[in-house]
Amino acid sequence: MNGESGTQLALITGASSGIGKAFAREFARHGFGLVLVARREAHLRAVVKDIAAVYGVPAHPIVADLSDPEAPQRLVSELDKRELSVTALVNNAGFGVPGMLIDVDWARHRDSIEVMMTAPVHLSYLLAPGMISRGRGWIINVSSLSAFLPPHAGGTLYYPVKSFLLNFSLAHGQELLPHGIHVTAVCPGFTETGFQAAAGGTVESVAMPRALWLRAEDVAREGYAAVMRGDPVSIPGRFNRLITLVFKLIPRSLGRWILRSRS
Repeated sequence: MNGESGTQLALITGASSGIGKAFAREFARHGFGLVLVARREAHLRAVVKDIAAVYGVPAHPIVADLSDPEAPQRLVSELDKRELSVTALVNNAGFGVPGMLIDVDWARHRDSIEVMMTAPVHLSYLLAPGMISRGRGWIINVSSLSAFLPPHAGGTLYYPVKSFLLNFSLAHGQELLPHGIHVTAVCPGFTETGFQAAAGGTVESVAMPRALWLRAEDVAREGYAAVMRGDPVSIPGRFNRLITLVFKLIPRSLGRWILRSRS
């Protein structure tokens, strides 16, 4: 806890827009102070100002680029310097990489792996010991509905990365549960955020009627409730849960054909 105020603190990555911003507001609504992390300083400070004005909770902006392998350690060192102890972690930062694997510059692929695989694991590794010592904590890893779907061309890295994040959450959750810490993989799909413009062939870019899409606020609300209940997986939205069930039941070859025909 913050030594002065005793406020519980939630660290949220990718917090300057979309689902990350919605999680920031949701945690603030429940009385958490915030450590908000993003690359875009102006957007980040605007979110901090808005949340402080609406909810009156402490909000600390930290500018960091999680594609840098050293960023998680520097981030935690900054927390120590400011004497901020995190009780909740939301690994939300991410982006899509459109195009076939060999048609995209390797640096872009490397960055996506660092941001959506390495950084969540590294931050969990660095922050979980403090949660264990306090006997409570919450970790949300924002995966995707695509973690349940068969991979197809154009989503060569995105699908496997999100599947990894889902399975990492399940395994790490088993390790931390005896210590009173809940880990939840939140798996949104068809969500109205700025992500779709760069999503390429991922599930979020599938052409679906807008009425079936969730708001980022819906994802954050259901994800927060799930981690507080100790649910290992949250698939926000009844339609998305139906999609997951359908793709579990049909042959994977048919699933790949469906996704390929709509991407």
